[in-house]
Amino acid sequence: MRFVVTVALALTLLAGVSEPQTPKEPKMAPKVVLQSPDGKTSYDLAKLVEKGPVLIRLTCACTGCDAELAFFQKLQAAYQDKGLQTIAVFSEKPEAVETYAVKKNISFMWLSDPKAVLWKTFDAKTMPTNILIEKGGKVARVVAGCTTDGRNAQILSEEVAKMLQAPVVKIAEPKAKTTTK
Repeated sequence: MRFVVTVALALTLLAGVSEPQTPKEPKMAPKVVLQSPDGKTSYDLAKLVEKGPVLIRLTCACTGCDAELAFFQKLQAAYQDKGLQTIAVFSEKPEAVETYAVKKNISFMWLSDPKAVLWKTFDAKTMPTNILIEKGGKVARVVAGCTTDGRNAQILSEEVAKMLQAPVVKIAEPKAKTTTK
């Protein structure tokens, strides 16, 4: 009996090796309409990505996201004239987001999504999650998690520069990892 199971397993593995690997289709941004915190203005993501790349930042006003905010402000400022649009989507209620956005002088579009609809739409498991979408709608890069030294913003700066065929702007000087012996 073990021999039959072993032969069946070996044949399964060989069949998997011999089949050609088909390249994955590029993941496209979902069709979604974003709402302003007051619910009066709609932003169709498909129309936004027709104009240029869009960086959606699923975030909150926690300490880590707050520490990263300055780097993402700098990222938007660096590529704004070349077409980048950054949209911060907060998980807090609209009133709290508005207070936070005004206090922090957020220079890019910000929205409130207290029911986490976009987290579900983008299947985001980590906060923050940054989704860089190319002009036309192809999801180019997803960077999840928080780096308070600006590393994530620098990674995205390099991706945006490639997309826009522009020089890479130094957003942050990420700290080198130190090892102890």
